[in-house]
Amino acid sequence: MKYSTRQSIVASERDALEVIRELGLTNAEEVGKELGFSAEYTAILIRSLHKQGYVRGTSLTGYEVTEKGKAFVAQLAKERGA
Repeated sequence: MKYSTRQSIVASERDALEVIRELGLTNAEEVGKELGFSAEYTAILIRSLHKQGYVRGTSLTGYEVTEKGKAFVAQLAKERGA
């Protein structure tokens, strides 16, 4: 299934999704450190990504990218020419 990167995902959510993919199972604090965002703001981004089905997990177990999220990141990389 092809995912358009023009879906309703903002740049900071895309950045967070890419960091979560790179880090693997992680938490909002670690993602925030990588992006220079507060843990609170990062938690909001992750909650949004979770609602859209791009990540799974909880603040207790950590978050990881879903297959939908992986496909989205792959499509984004393809569009960027990476």
